[in-house]
Amino acid sequence: MTAAERLYQLIQTLPEEQITEVLHFAEFLHQKQLTTIAPAPAIPPGTLTGLRGIARQPGDTRSDEELQADYTDYLTQKY
Repeated sequence: MTAAERLYQLIQTLPEEQITEVLHFAEFLHQKQLTTIAPAPAIPPGTLTGLRGIARQPGDTRSDEELQADYTDYLTQKY
């Protein structure tokens, strides 16, 4: 007897609400099988170059005024 046949026989003995639970679980497994996780695309060379230096260094505690001045300078240079 195959697993599908055994499952069919077992389901016939269950109450309707438990059959519904089994159905939901089977649909979940089916959806999970259909949804494959695609590998992340490779990051093109040079993409991360512009991000260097943006991480805060240990002990680098700047005041709000200094951060605001740096941001203003950045915007002035950019635009």
